[in-house]
Amino acid sequence: MPPIELECIVKFGGSSITKKDEFETINADAWSFAIEIIRKVEGKCIIVHGAGSFGHFQAKEFGLNHRLVSALVEAGISAVSVSPCSGWRTEDKSKVTSSDLETITGLLENGFLPVLHGDCVLDQTRGCTILSGDTVIEVLASHFKPKRVVFLTDVDGIYTLPPSHEDATLIPEIHFSEDGEIMTAVTMDTKSHDVTGGLKIKLQTAWNILNESKGTIPVFVCNICSKAAEYSCCHGYLYEENGTAILLYRNQDHT
Repeated sequence: MPPIELECIVKFGGSSITKKDEFETINADAWSFAIEIIRKVEGKCIIVHGAGSFGHFQAKEFGLNHRLVSALVEAGISAVSVSPCSGWRTEDKSKVTSSDLETITGLLENGFLPVLHGDCVLDQTRGCTILSGDTVIEVLASHFKPKRVVFLTDVDGIYTLPPSHEDATLIPEIHFSEDGEIMTAVTMDTKSHDVTGGLKIKLQTAWNILNESKGTIPVFVCNICSKAAEYSCCHGYLYEENGTAILLYRNQDHT
């Protein structure tokens, strides 16, 4: 049976739903804004979220995922938590060998909104490893083929330089060539741009999605508390270029 029609996969970045400078602190304003966006999405949706200031193990212990799902349910959204720990397996960390897509499909078919996150999973080579939320998104995008993938962050999008730099400018569109080359100028200094290397990982994830879908699934990066976030999640385009669209070059019309 072919996958059901999926409107979007939305990543709630850990740094956007928590206060990264305050240990284990929820960013309530961002939660409220993002949940309202999800309420407006017409069609089926999947959420994947990060841990932010909670960290992987603290997030599990203190129930960050449970708190997010509870907030969605309180807002009238039929959200259900799906932990990758029980049904996902990897080989040497990066290769996903099995995933619990049947459960996610069943939830979607019955009107629920699955909420996933990075998690500890069994690994054939290492015994156990951390499966990242971005890898989860790649697998979901490959299977369900959503109309778009949206990363909601604590900044307006991707910049030419680290956002704190006085000469940094927001990049409305980033294009990849068919062989995976970034055709837009962006500094990849992860020490200054993102101490976790998050920008490089995000761009790699975007390329993997574009490459797998042959450019049919665009990727957006927006501020979680912005009109661009709402427009990209609900309509598939940015609001007045206040965000970044990541696209495959050959599919774009520059006329």
